[in-house]
Amino acid sequence: MNDLDTRHAAALAGELLEQAPRVLGWLDREPDSRTAGCMDRTYWAWKFTDFPGSRFQEGVCFLSFLHTRRLEGSRYVAHPALLGWIEQALDWWCGLQHRDGSFDEAYPFERSLAATAFGSFYVAEALEMLGGTGGGESPVAARARTALARAGRWLAQNDETHGFLSNHLAAAAAALYHIYRITGDSVFATRSRHFRDRILARQSDEGWYDEYAGADPGYQSHGSFYLVRLWQLSGDEELAASLDRAMTFMSHFVHPDGSLGGEYASRNTQMYYPAAFEMFASRSRASSWIAERMRLSVIGDAAVGMKAVDAYNFFPMLNNLVFAYRAVSSGHVRVPAVEPESGLGLAWFPKAGIARIRRERYDAYVGAAKGGVIKAWSRDGRLILSDCGWVGRTFDGRLASTQYQDATRPMSAGFERVEVEGHLYQSSRPVMSSARFIAFRVFTLTIGRWALVGRWLKLQLVRVLIYRRKKLPVEFRRTIEFADDRITITDDLSGDHEGRLNTLERRPLFTTIHMGSSRYFVPNDLEAMRPDRATGAAVERHDPARIGEGLHVVHTVEV
Repeated sequence: MNDLDTRHAAALAGELLEQAPRVLGWLDREPDSRTAGCMDRTYWAWKFTDFPGSRFQEGVCFLSFLHTRRLEGSRYVAHPALLGWIEQALDWWCGLQHRDGSFDEAYPFERSLAATAFGSFYVAEALEMLGGTGGGESPVAARARTALARAGRWLAQNDETHGFLSNHLAAAAAALYHIYRITGDSVFATRSRHFRDRILARQSDEGWYDEYAGADPGYQSHGSFYLVRLWQLSGDEELAASLDRAMTFMSHFVHPDGSLGGEYASRNTQMYYPAAFEMFASRSRASSWIAERMRLSVIGDAAVGMKAVDAYNFFPMLNNLVFAYRAVSSGHVRVPAVEPESGLGLAWFPKAGIARIRRERYDAYVGAAKGGVIKAWSRDGRLILSDCGWVGRTFDGRLASTQYQDATRPMSAGFERVEVEGHLYQSSRPVMSSARFIAFRVFTLTIGRWALVGRWLKLQLVRVLIYRRKKLPVEFRRTIEFADDRITITDDLSGDHEGRLNTLERRPLFTTIHMGSSRYFVPNDLEAMRPDRATGAAVERHDPARIGEGLHVVHTVEV
């Protein structure tokens, strides 16, 4: 292990040990408690919710790592009390399983593929870690292996039906391969291959994995981890070739300030999960380059990581740091770190609808499929432009915007110009009310218990939260021109606005779809909301009445 790896491994170990008290505080450690082993503190301690989330039990992977890995300054390694608490957490996870083998994530009787896949994967990893300490032979571990087999049988008979999410299917493929290794039953290996084949069949020839019919670098950093782990376990060379293409695509969206992704991508996420890149650095030059380039972001806060995520992404991110540490500290030989397209020019991915324009002074990223969302950074890492498009409110209070994912819209990209066309669409951003929540719970606890009804419910929720939108008779055309010393955005809006739009703004930051894993804070958000020197405001407001006569707006940013 070279000096850089040694220092980074030490930094990761420090990050992991720093989180240990928090994780143990989330765990109900009292053996006589009715919720002993529960890691959903909101449920067992605060009692603010009526439903324990099964995905919080993914923390057993981190705790098993603490118990079995000798980190400098660690008080946890081989501690019998910690082993007892881990077994309580495993036991609680087993108790959350439905008779059919599935688990819930968001609401009772959901029978979630995500919860079943992710939870099973991390429990299997925990058992593998504990196997060397004697913990793997305990009665609780035996119960967990039985629960894994039941979960595997459910995954072998069910699929994700409300949308195509590569990261969920990747977790299912990796979990099933673990269950195959535990049980020796080839049915699980076959089903693992099924999910793996679906992901690869939907992988774009541009390199990206499908997330709700689009490319999203943040989520791809997460999903790639499970695929890399599957490759490690199976030695699948076709999968390795797929991952190499995915890493090459990902390398284009590491920003000069160390952030990644954002509103120009399909799901708006800016998370960076480092493990896949550290683990695959022995095989891929692009992966090695991303891993090295993003190390400061992992320890710092330039990208969304441990310092920014909430409880629902806390354990996936924390466990990811575990695997990143294992990769960095393993001493494996890394291939040379090489950025695939390091020169000036255009990198255009028409199927994703995303362009990167690299000029002498700046890098610009345009989500053409998202209506011309643009972000740009100077070479020294300063955010110089953030424009997420136009947003307004109708007279009845509904959100309307130019920002929505549509890779079939008219769009073109070149080194000097990007052009995008489309309409304004109303989008849905509902939140829970007391009445809605009561009705929802009554439904899920009664007829929602039936698996067929549950699948219908999930589909309706996704349609309302993600897909539902209504076209307005307002057209827009956005032209973005790139010069060495400036970027110019020209917007033309026209159509029948009468009685529809009450407000109209061009904003540096906003999103229009439901995505719990987006809108975390990154430091460049502060720069995005800095008042413009010309207007003295970050948000540019216009009179919607001008749309009828043709609204023409030009905005120039000097670099």
